[in-house]
Amino acid sequence: MTIPLIEKEMDNQTIEATVIESVNKGVEIYKKVIDDNFFCYKLTLDCADLVDIELKSTNEKRLKHDLPESLKISFFRAFDLLHNSINKKPCLYFFEFKEGLADQIHTTYKEFCSNNGERNKSGLKGKPDLDTNILYVGKVKKDVGARLSTHFGYANSQTGGLQLKYWAKQIGLKLEVNIIVFDVNIGDYINPLELELTKILKPLIGKSK
Repeated sequence: MTIPLIEKEMDNQTIEATVIESVNKGVEIYKKVIDDNFFCYKLTLDCADLVDIELKSTNEKRLKHDLPESLKISFFRAFDLLHNSINKKPCLYFFEFKEGLADQIHTTYKEFCSNNGERNKSGLKGKPDLDTNILYVGKVKKDVGARLSTHFGYANSQTGGLQLKYWAKQIGLKLEVNIIVFDVNIGDYINPLELELTKILKPLIGKSK
């Protein structure tokens, strides 16, 4: 015979105290952010550098986040010189493009989404803001380098991302990659920051509101 578990009901006063405790913890963490407990970096990405990986032999297998040597030199060499242990830190990041290109980028990406069903792509808004110069806003709790590699188009095809290698090269797109690095203690509190940054920057791609 199975004895049902009896859940202890929480009274309103206990619920209120729990909510206040949680909010106060968030306030303390965000105060640390305001007190400059974060770092901002900007790197340039020329999508022409997103070339195919050259395997030494037909029997050689790609690693999960393997990259072409030219991209390691042109982008990730500078990335590796950034803030210590950046891949262990929670980060916000966004891609910035030259003003006036939104319509061309939107048309090209929409066509790519329609014609390429093999790769898992970032969502496209039904009515994007074509006045923006921000391509995408995202977050990670760790491994921002791997996440950027995914957006560049070098992860498994089922891993969602911008897949820049498959469409951005053809229009000669150049991007500024902005990375904001936070203390590890921010944890899940980075989620509201991504939502607020998305509201402010109005990225062309991505369905977060």
